[in-house]
Amino acid sequence: MPQVHGRRIRGASAEWSTHLKRILRAVGENVVSYMEDFVNFPVDDTTGDPLAWSTTVVEAGSGTTTFASTDASGGKAIITTAGNENDGGNYQLNGESFETTSDQDLYFGTKLAINDVDQTDLFIGLAVTDTTLLGGVADAIYFESVDGSATLSAVTEASSTETQSDSVGTLADDTEIELEFYWDGTKVEFFVNGSSVATSTTNIPATQMRVSVHFLTGEATANTCTIDWIRCIQIGR
Repeated sequence: MPQVHGRRIRGASAEWSTHLKRILRAVGENVVSYMEDFVNFPVDDTTGDPLAWSTTVVEAGSGTTTFASTDASGGKAIITTAGNENDGGNYQLNGESFETTSDQDLYFGTKLAINDVDQTDLFIGLAVTDTTLLGGVADAIYFESVDGSATLSAVTEASSTETQSDSVGTLADDTEIELEFYWDGTKVEFFVNGSSVATSTTNIPATQMRVSVHFLTGEATANTCTIDWIRCIQIGR
């Protein structure tokens, strides 16, 4: 079990573990945070969509894509696609609340598992409002994998121009993986399972963004993305 340590970041008190930039929580007047363990993940009684998230689903035929909590120790949520190729869901936390400026630090992290990594598409990270994140987004920081490959890319993108680091990690079927990035005021550093895998100083978005997930099936079969937790913590100003 990794030990929890403390440090000061821009006047705030922060706790970290595993590596210095994995922020568990922070306390201070200049802290904005979103931390979700999916222990209680309310959904709309009529649509079944998460209440705190903007939802856009793609369903080519019958069936329904869902994003809901499931019974699991500590809490988890599952995105389950409908059963047609390119069915899935585009989910963004309500409100563009996080940004990368020189006077702020910003942490994003998640732990997830996909049942069939070669037959799915994944986008997860921070992005401006966009209903088709995998189709191309103007401003974002994210991890991405595409149908037909189990490898991950790490991307910073500003005004539709991207800096992409390929093959930063490899997904495996039904295997949890931790994906994180940290902005320190000058650069974005990406981490996979606690190890630094890429750094970007170019095409850093200069706008407010939302916690964002886009997941699609690449075959005529329903597939799943199970998310254990998501954290996004901004410190500064």
